[in-house]
Amino acid sequence: RSKDARQKRRAKTTRMADALSTEILSDFASNNSTSSSSQTHDLANFRIEWIPDLMEKLCAKPIRAKDFVSIKFVIGAGKKLRQKYNEENLKVMTESLRKFEFEEDRGASACKECQRCYKYQHDTDKDLKYLHVFPEVLIVEEEAKIEKNDVVDEAGRRTTPEMLCAKASLEEFEELLEYNVPSFSQKRALLKRLKAYKGIIDQCDQKLSNMESLAEEEQEMYDAVCEIENKIELVEKQLEEMIREGRLTAGEQSVMVEELTGKLSELDVAKTKAEEEKKENRMKQITKLEEKVVEKIDTIKSKRPIVYTIEHAEELADLKAQVRKLKALENKSGLRTAAEVGRLAKLPGLVDRIEQIETEDKGWFEDECATLLFGEKIEPAVKEKKKTATGGGNPPRGGGGGWISKAASSSSRKKTSSGSGGVKKASNPFDLLGDE
Repeated sequence: RSKDARQKRRAKTTRMADALSTEILSDFASNNSTSSSSQTHDLANFRIEWIPDLMEKLCAKPIRAKDFVSIKFVIGAGKKLRQKYNEENLKVMTESLRKFEFEEDRGASACKECQRCYKYQHDTDKDLKYLHVFPEVLIVEEEAKIEKNDVVDEAGRRTTPEMLCAKASLEEFEELLEYNVPSFSQKRALLKRLKAYKGIIDQCDQKLSNMESLAEEEQEMYDAVCEIENKIELVEKQLEEMIREGRLTAGEQSVMVEELTGKLSELDVAKTKAEEEKKENRMKQITKLEEKVVEKIDTIKSKRPIVYTIEHAEELADLKAQVRKLKALENKSGLRTAAEVGRLAKLPGLVDRIEQIETEDKGWFEDECATLLFGEKIEPAVKEKKKTATGGGNPPRGGGGGWISKAASSSSRKKTSSGSGGVKKASNPFDLLGDE
């Protein structure tokens, strides 16, 4: 019977310590908590045998919080309230804290330097006794709200387009390419990032071959990334097809011709060096490469550039014109007529519609590639919107995107953007990338 009684008391002790420690830890870790980095908890009628378990749960390991924290325990009082507190509270609590390598610091506060410290305080005005505890903290960043166009993984966590592609199977990768990386410049942006991942994987392979251990981050990436070489090969193949089929904008053509011309200059230098060293085989190799580069330049120049236009471009221009007029009316001094008040009431709706059009998903790396795709940068919305670093989103199902494409007319070959007239509509913006 005595053994059963001890077990019951022990179970109750654990439950009481769990209840209070869970409340404290959840409040500090909560993203919705409006409290500061300090909490106060009254240990009135808190039994002495519960304290060691409570201190262990709070102090044995770092707690998760958004900032360095302090916990103020009311452990004693004067004559009027003395009977509510055990006289041994201070002794038992400090012994428990020292067990976890906490030190007394009478000047401690909630900061990095005062982690694993405690201090005693007697408030003579209130006639209360406190023990301030400053546990070790693992700072956690508050998770930002997932926006509509953010890229998320299977677990619903925000990630980057390149990491999502690197982890995907080859079949999934092809689908991601189709829906999120439609243009030539967007594919090149993804290719650059995939090659960077390949470089990391190659370094990991080299370490493993040398019997070296991988860092935690390296091991995580090494285990997650799959078929990276096949993915790079697939993107390169698609880029070559787009060049042959003439699916580049004027901006993309200009950049490619410039880069390939620079490549010719490098090959010319290498060829001269090979001639001086009388390396016949090397010269033949360079000559073949030069022919391929020249052929690619000729192919690019011979094709008419395509033009991407923003869907709803005419509506967008009209909306912005209306907003400018209403802004001028809003800033006008003097009393307004009933008609003017009615017109101004439409302003929030117009601004929201502009934001909706301008934030429609146009695929990954949109901001990085906007100039090459559309020429001049798109005028920002009247109401600013916080954007993510990568933009994009996971593959949509059905519905159009934020822009469509058509071939440039012969008179607009040198232009980098087009008007809105004559744009062929499409349910999927990627269906028309190859049209001429």
